[in-house]
Amino acid sequence: MSRKLALGVVLSLVIGCAAVQAADLQTGTWKVNVAKSKYKTATPPQSQTVTIVPQGKDGIKVTVNAVNPKGEKLTVEYAAQYDGKEVPRTETGAGAVQGQTVSLKRIDDHTIERIAYLKGKKLTTEKWEISKDGKTRTVTQTGVAADGKPVDNLLIYDKQ
Repeated sequence: MSRKLALGVVLSLVIGCAAVQAADLQTGTWKVNVAKSKYKTATPPQSQTVTIVPQGKDGIKVTVNAVNPKGEKLTVEYAAQYDGKEVPRTETGAGAVQGQTVSLKRIDDHTIERIAYLKGKKLTTEKWEISKDGKTRTVTQTGVAADGKPVDNLLIYDKQ
């Protein structure tokens, strides 16, 4: 009987550890820390909150709620797997750009690459990095915006 019990405990630990490792560190609610962020080519927003929840087998659903410097709201939403395939992205509100797609690719447990496209043309690349303690999300943005202007920003988010 003790052999079966020991085997059961070992299996439970292995399954439990696998479940913990499988948890996506990107998920959660993240609020931009404007003071710590570096907006080289953009004007900082009044606020921005990113909510990331698990979606599908190996992906996420992202909702961004932003308030620009003028106090106008913008919402961005999409759901994608970490398979590098383009999926639609919707934007509503001030400055919304229709027709964009995004792709996601997992680099490692702490890092994701997101690429945004407009009509098949690559616009921006974002590198999302979660700190070792899981409390900070750093997003490095490079490329060009939909209007052709350069994008080069470093956004720091605090987990809520």
